[in-house]
Amino acid sequence: MDLFNAFVLTLLYVAPLYIANSSPLLVHGRIPLDLNKKIFGEPILGKGKTVLGTITGITAGTGAGTIIYLFFPFVQGYLSNYILLSFMLSSGAILGDITKSFFKRRFHIKSGEKWELADQLDFVLGGIILSIFVRVPEFWLVALLLFATFFIHKTFNYIAFKLKLKSVPW
Repeated sequence: MDLFNAFVLTLLYVAPLYIANSSPLLVHGRIPLDLNKKIFGEPILGKGKTVLGTITGITAGTGAGTIIYLFFPFVQGYLSNYILLSFMLSSGAILGDITKSFFKRRFHIKSGEKWELADQLDFVLGGIILSIFVRVPEFWLVALLLFATFFIHKTFNYIAFKLKLKSVPW
């Protein structure tokens, strides 16, 4: 695969993943995903995991994939079933973030507290794992997404913090 095609394929994966992961920051749902339930006295999930955020993330990521598909029909030549793939990437991104939140609580890491690597890579791993049901990504693509996301995520979280969209810079 030449460099141009690899670049396009990477963008086609990145768009639903990143949009699904970042869009819940723009909404502030009132209904917590865990309904404020606890396990052994600890919250099941973090305070920021809401029903509205979950729906927004999956919808925004899938919507981005749908728009890309409609406006750039050549996408089908790269990835068959791109809209379904976008849905799986978006759903996986949100589920990866929710799963990380669940484990943070089990390890007594408070909501908003830093958990290096997991905070940066949870949504990419979740998206890739769930998307395997539609398409198994190339090894180089997975490695590139994980490597680049670590740095990109840190940068954009810092920007979101400075814009007061996040309460912590990670």
